Amino acid sequence: MFKRHGVGTVRAPQHRDGDCPAAAYLRRQPENLVVNGYRNCVAGLAHQDMRYWDAARTAHAAALGAIDGQYALDVMASLIGQLGVCATCPLRFYKPGTGHLCRDECLVLGMVAGAQHGDEAMMVHSAKLLSCSDACIEVVDRASAYAAVLLGHGHRLTPIPLGAIADIDFRSSSIPGSGGVSLH
Repeated sequence: MFKRHGVGTVRAPQHRDGDCPAAAYLRRQPENLVVNGYRNCVAGLAHQDMRYWDAARTAHAAALGAIDGQYALDVMASLIGQLGVCATCPLRFYKPGTGHLCRDECLVLGMVAGAQHGDEAMMVHSAKLLSCSDACIEVVDRASAYAAVLLGHGHRLTPIPLGAIADIDFRSSSIPGSGGVSLH
């Protein structure tokens, strides 16, 4: 069972090795690239700090090469820009490198993983939970373009069951004051 610890956090049972599931999941390069790419882009915009953009650029170039890395980062920035215009609430994120996942990070992962695995229901459901219905297609298109670049370099995310995204949304909306809920 999940227990609430502190303001807006939910903890799952820890793995035998002492890691929470999110920390173990984020050790996979594809997931880490997506989550920390998202975090660095949003943090760069929120704090107007080029160090976040530089970190994202460096990680994407190392994983995808300079040209495709920059293209992927441009697509991620475009996705975040679209979400910034049409998000149903302010975008949430953790500091880059954090071993936890918030609702919005899970939804971005859901869109990218869904695109890579041909799971249109996952992509659309995740996009609808993040954005207004008018811009859902643009959000899915951008997430799909980002997913394709990663996949083209062999960075395939683990599939995410649609029920997991529904559960994440349910848990984050059922906790009072859960604006920054973490799921791990």
